[in-house]
Amino acid sequence: MKTILALATALVMGTSAYAQESPLDSASGSRHMFEFNADSVLQGVLSFDKSKTKGGSADNDTQLELHLNYAYSLPTMPRLQLGGRVNYEKGTEGGRGDLEDYGLEVGAIVNWMSDLENSPYASLYLGMSWDNTYGNPTTGRKDEVLSSTLAVGKRFAMDQWGIKHLVYTPEIALENLNSTTGSALEYSQNIQVRFLQFAVFF
Repeated sequence: MKTILALATALVMGTSAYAQESPLDSASGSRHMFEFNADSVLQGVLSFDKSKTKGGSADNDTQLELHLNYAYSLPTMPRLQLGGRVNYEKGTEGGRGDLEDYGLEVGAIVNWMSDLENSPYASLYLGMSWDNTYGNPTTGRKDEVLSSTLAVGKRFAMDQWGIKHLVYTPEIALENLNSTTGSALEYSQNIQVRFLQFAVFF
């Protein structure tokens, strides 16, 4: 709960800072952003998860995830970005077994600065995922899950290394999952530190 309040406060502060500056002033001039996360590829994501299943105890587990995100900066409010995200996860989770999950989310990003390529930011995404668990007939199942992801991060342009348009975007994210089909998963909440995350602005 404290984590949720802290991230929500950061989002509100970002929105407040956004309102205090001219929404027509954009330093970067780039409206399109494509963001990708490679933590799962190199197994470098840190996740502190708490999952509860019906009839079972809580499990602490590690999840490997891949996120692909597109966001568009509004012409009239350049520091507000609207976007969509595709999530994919494959691996093994304690208390669940082998899994393969797909998800789609839509949301918004509030930037503290008009220079989007170097700005701190807060984002909120909402969506749905389709989770598949594989194993023997008693453990294999499919589940539809509502998802919400609240994140804060900071972008770092890589111009000083001679790399144009590529931006380093590490962030801390709080993900909440809630089953809609009454499967074994009731809810899941995890905090992720996403180190290997980059964006391309154009």
